[in-house]
Amino acid sequence: MGSLGLLLKPEIQTHNALTDVSFEIEAGSFTGLIGANGAGKTTLLKILSGLIPPSSGEALVLDENPFKRSMSFRRQISLVMGQKAQLWWDLPAVDAFDLLQAIFEIPKKTYQERLTTLTELLDVTRLLNTQIRRLSLGERMKMELIGALLHWPKIIFLDEPTIGLDILAAHKLREFLKVFNHKEKATIILTSHNMDDIERLCSRVIILRAGKTIYDGTPTGLTNEGERRLRVRLMQTPTLAELCQITGLPAERIELQKIGNEEASEKNEGESETPIQPTHDSVLFSIGQEQIVGVLQALMGRVQIIDMGIEQQSLEHVIQKLYSEERASV
Repeated sequence: MGSLGLLLKPEIQTHNALTDVSFEIEAGSFTGLIGANGAGKTTLLKILSGLIPPSSGEALVLDENPFKRSMSFRRQISLVMGQKAQLWWDLPAVDAFDLLQAIFEIPKKTYQERLTTLTELLDVTRLLNTQIRRLSLGERMKMELIGALLHWPKIIFLDEPTIGLDILAAHKLREFLKVFNHKEKATIILTSHNMDDIERLCSRVIILRAGKTIYDGTPTGLTNEGERRLRVRLMQTPTLAELCQITGLPAERIELQKIGNEEASEKNEGESETPIQPTHDSVLFSIGQEQIVGVLQALMGRVQIIDMGIEQQSLEHVIQKLYSEERASV
């Protein structure tokens, strides 16, 4: 009866993927889009590349309406999606590139020069005659990038280009993008959950939360260069309120990390001669460099410290906190 009722009188729910998002991007810049799953990153790239129109507002790319998909516009942009293959799987890579050369009407000499440059930079010259389907994920992503860049676009949209890649392949891909952006002055807009991509490539970061812009600036503006993370392991297990009282720090500057004996057992698995030692909780203090000595002195006067370490504030940690706040507010 419930299914029949919904068929006759369906419930309609509206979800705004993006709300009041507004920004301008300078030519030749490298911009990162960050956000949790469902924040609107891919939707934004699809609007900017002309795949879908905005339901309200206006999008202008290269002084054109992207959704009109004019030939001049399509010749100047490129979209690479890490989770979607765009080359023809049954063709060898070189045949797929020859087909793209014909589609974009690239002069033969220019095409050969570009193909040589790109394949050498990405170290895939030996794989040109291999079917796309026979390549590894990292090799296929490199071929996808070459196919997207053969027509030398002015704007490149990259949606999770390093997803699923091993450390070496991701590093080579990042280095290539950095060189291409620097040499060709191409404007690159990148979405990624890998903070290494953002920190090493992007001079500007735009963070989306539930379809809204919550930050637009440099990556260093997020991490606060003068801030450090003091990690301390304690023999006792004080509460958050007690730590606030001891150190004089607000609760948002202190993070308790619980480590259970089960985790300790996993770390000692296979070490039969070594008895399993109980682990102790870690406490993270997000403080300025000048506060470290005072916090340690206050702690040593009240609790027993097992060990300690000082870390720089990482972009990944900051983004993790933003994601946690977002889920807590839902």
